[in-house]
Amino acid sequence: MDQSLPPAPVDSATLILLREDAPGGMEVLLVERHAESRAFAGAHVFPGGCIDPGDCDPLSLQAYTRLIPQAAAARLGGDLPPPAALAFWIAAIRELFEETGILLASQGGRPLDLADPARRTRFQEHRAALLGAHLTFADLVSSERLRLATDEIEYFGRLITPVHAPRRYDTRFFVGRLPLGQEPVHDRRETIAALWSRPAEALEKARSGAILLAPPTLRMLEELRDLGSTANVLREARNRCAAPILPKLVEVAGRPVILYPGDADYARAVPGQPLPESMPGPRDRAVMDGTGWRSVRSRLD
Repeated sequence: MDQSLPPAPVDSATLILLREDAPGGMEVLLVERHAESRAFAGAHVFPGGCIDPGDCDPLSLQAYTRLIPQAAAARLGGDLPPPAALAFWIAAIRELFEETGILLASQGGRPLDLADPARRTRFQEHRAALLGAHLTFADLVSSERLRLATDEIEYFGRLITPVHAPRRYDTRFFVGRLPLGQEPVHDRRETIAALWSRPAEALEKARSGAILLAPPTLRMLEELRDLGSTANVLREARNRCAAPILPKLVEVAGRPVILYPGDADYARAVPGQPLPESMPGPRDRAVMDGTGWRSVRSRLD
């Protein structure tokens, strides 16, 4: 292997969970990562993680989904084999359950409702066994005779970690609604808190330094804020063609800066290198300042 080449990004899936019943409108679920987490330590992020081998097994989980692999492959652009494409939907649902206890599935033909104390306790035990590697997600789904609600979450976007980042991910983002009868409970391992927040409020908390947002979370929260409602978000997800976005990590005036393709300096920037004085033109970047990452977006210089 050529040691000069950057590491290949690891496939991962993230689920942006929305609810609309708050007085101020749409809220989004964020989880706070443990300070010792390998990725985005201490940051507020959307639930998600890497694809597991079991997510790709056509003889286990894919028999329990409501979205056929061919449809998943077409939705992701057609460049992946159908089982590998559907694995992103499965991983998004699995990671949500592991990190928050919310499981998007149906049982006996009805949406899974964890309001019943006995059922809630049983699934809490399943979750603990899953986190302790004593149970696989496929065995959980099979034993409870669940149908994963893969048809109720929509593909929303794709971000690839810049090439000079210490850990790289190729992340597909999905959006979906909070099911009735379920509420998040953080896992106390990778995550230490769960937060419902309107996108604009979360962005303001990040600007003030009250919370830390990872750059992909910052980017997606801005899109959610601009769309304004759960219905608009889901409609946009169904209608958009989500092309992959590969930012460039550079240095500007001694500070880390992430450039997105719409930025005037994106084309000439060399990843990992200092950027000379910025060119006039539109700005689409995230800048690291004293309180964390700050978004800079404008049409003109």
